[in-house]
Amino acid sequence: MVKTVDDRSPTAKSLSKVSEIFAICLMMIVPGLIGYWIDQKVGSRFVFTLLGLIFGMSGAVMQLVRLVSTIDESTNDTSDSD
Repeated sequence: MVKTVDDRSPTAKSLSKVSEIFAICLMMIVPGLIGYWIDQKVGSRFVFTLLGLIFGMSGAVMQLVRLVSTIDESTNDTSDSD
């Protein structure tokens, strides 16, 4: 695996992670809202809302796992160089 050196400032690194976490939050909420809108248009009770929340949560969990693994790898890389 090719290791790249991230020479950005700590503030830039932090803002990058914050934007990823914000995107994950939106990934959880937006499918549920779309499902709610479809339920209102179709006249069903909560079927599409529930499906939207399930898909949104599963996608968000996958993104969180990916984010944590990249943070863990970068932490291990910096501790190995000491």
